Amino acid sequence: MIAILMTVLVKPGKAERFAELVTQLRKDVHANEPDTLVFEVLRDNGAANRFHFVEVFADEAAKERHANMDYHLAMSDEGWACLAEDPMIRECDPLGSFARMGAMQ
Repeated sequence: MIAILMTVLVKPGKAERFAELVTQLRKDVHANEPDTLVFEVLRDNGAANRFHFVEVFADEAAKERHANMDYHLAMSDEGWACLAEDPMIRECDPLGSFARMGAMQ
């Protein structure tokens, strides 16, 4: 199992568009990627242009499939263009197991 925590800072004026892009990505992931056990995006309460991603993959193959899904590739250029700086990405080892959680609405 592979867990990723990622924090991104979005350029001024781009936060709403970025939120739209990642909200659709989240829906697509939940609908199409059973081996992506967790994929959630959170907007920082203290900074509306900061977003946090929590991703848990069953294995390396699931992580690679996620990155190469058509819908992920389609939004990537525009999403990356919204960023003010390089994202902070941490790969983590889960302490325990994850079951695919019910989707937040």
